[in-house]
Amino acid sequence: MLFKPYDLVEVIMSQRSIALGLMMILGMFCAAGRSTADEFHYNNFIIGDRASGMGGAYTGISDDPSGLYYNPAGVAYTTGRNLSASVNAYYNVSKTYNGVIGGNGWERKSSSILPNFFGIVQPMGKFKVGLSYAVPDSIKEDQDQTFHGSLPTALGSPATSYTINFNNEDSSFLLGPSVAMELNSKLSAGLTLYLYHRSTQSILNQLILLQDGRFEWSNQYIESVERGFKPILGFMFTPADKVSVGFSLARILLYGASVNSQSIVKDANAASPNDFTMSFYGSSAKRKYPYEMRLGVAYFASPSLLVSGDGTYYTKVDDPVFGNRVSVFNIALGTEYFRNKNWAVRGGFFTNMANTPQLDAARTNQDEKIDLYGLTASISSFSRNTSITLGGSFAMGSGKAQILSGSKEIQTVDQAGYMIFLSSSYAY
Repeated sequence: MLFKPYDLVEVIMSQRSIALGLMMILGMFCAAGRSTADEFHYNNFIIGDRASGMGGAYTGISDDPSGLYYNPAGVAYTTGRNLSASVNAYYNVSKTYNGVIGGNGWERKSSSILPNFFGIVQPMGKFKVGLSYAVPDSIKEDQDQTFHGSLPTALGSPATSYTINFNNEDSSFLLGPSVAMELNSKLSAGLTLYLYHRSTQSILNQLILLQDGRFEWSNQYIESVERGFKPILGFMFTPADKVSVGFSLARILLYGASVNSQSIVKDANAASPNDFTMSFYGSSAKRKYPYEMRLGVAYFASPSLLVSGDGTYYTKVDDPVFGNRVSVFNIALGTEYFRNKNWAVRGGFFTNMANTPQLDAARTNQDEKIDLYGLTASISSFSRNTSITLGGSFAMGSGKAQILSGSKEIQTVDQAGYMIFLSSSYAY
């Protein structure tokens, strides 16, 4: 069975490639890697410095540049002539699939340093205008493992070793302007129009050595690009002096996409030892994305204490090419406490639920399902016009996967990751 970094290839290949794929599935002992980036979750990165410390519970606040991402209506209440913020983050994620090959587990790790967010807000008459850049998802994933022993195969002979080298890079970013204004003393509205760009590149190399002297080898390369827009419409309502309620609606809309792949396979059962098979494929199919609805409530208990909560709902997506996605509801809870005018601490809790259905023991080739839960914390130091924030988050969870292509076996999966961020902001 062929290890595939993308299910997409299995669905949209030409008839010749499908026939070749079936031959590979019948003739090879490998596993099906089904995820790209972390498209099975929607809440992979918490955007912004203050919001990151509060677990992302920010829709009901949004009164600084990161509000351009959560709820642009909130920036109508920013103070000062100019406000800017930047966030840089280091993240590390590890994932273990238990008992995949002869009782051995598969391990994948991802880490990177990246600019997570930059935003600026400027008053312009009755309006507040802004520009922001955000990275909602990014992954640089590696797997380099070799398994030894008498490993079962469907090739007429056990394997003495199985080697897999897998590299997957997948990142998305948003860039665009925003505008917000107060409609009256209790209500404001805002709009952000992001340009959306996503690019992926995946390289997979596999080698199986059999006890009878034969071998099977494959190499696959896949790249894809998506371009589109993400409009975010937001409203902020203040029903009481100490309470604010925020709501935003967003969706990614693609105007262009491309997927290209190429593979080379040496079949262990080929008539000639020099018989290699090559295949190429390209497609412009566009992925469907869900509607994203955020509702947040913030309670300003005192000048030094703030408590907030968010609920984010993602609608169901029916996409026969890229895979159906179930509806998802994530929550976030956060608090902020000013010890004095120079120091503030924040803490938060958040969920990152999988958008895939529960696995069915009677089916094959199903997407993994891992629900994640996380904690965040940060500390900020303020001077007259600037602030510096240091913080981090940790998330973990376990779930189920079906990593072997064509097999009904279901594996348990453990995932854990952390992020450390450093940010600065300036206002005058």
